[in-house]
Amino acid sequence: MKYREDMRSGGALLWLFQRVTGVYLAAVLLLHVIMLHVLIEGELNFEAIAHRVATPMWKTINISFLVVALFHGLYGLWIVLDDYVHRRWLRVSVFGLLSIIALVYVTLGILTILPFQPGG
Repeated sequence: MKYREDMRSGGALLWLFQRVTGVYLAAVLLLHVIMLHVLIEGELNFEAIAHRVATPMWKTINISFLVVALFHGLYGLWIVLDDYVHRRWLRVSVFGLLSIIALVYVTLGILTILPFQPGG
């Protein structure tokens, strides 16, 4: 019966999304290592990274990595805390705090990545 309740409440979808985001994070991390430590020629410096981050493709990859990593990490933390926090008011407070943390870091990350311009 618990499985059916999880299906109706979206629990199964979140369970699946947690696994999919884990695979995505591993793939993007592998891409990061290959691009920055294997394929790059010359010195790795701010200008080289800024030039790459200025392209729309890399902005999209970096922003999606940020959003997915925050979701994956904070939702994982929520799942662990959910097992130990039993008072409703505290659960709501913890969930609210995690949501605020996610919004702050997504906003700061996007505001950091978007201003990069090609040739700048």
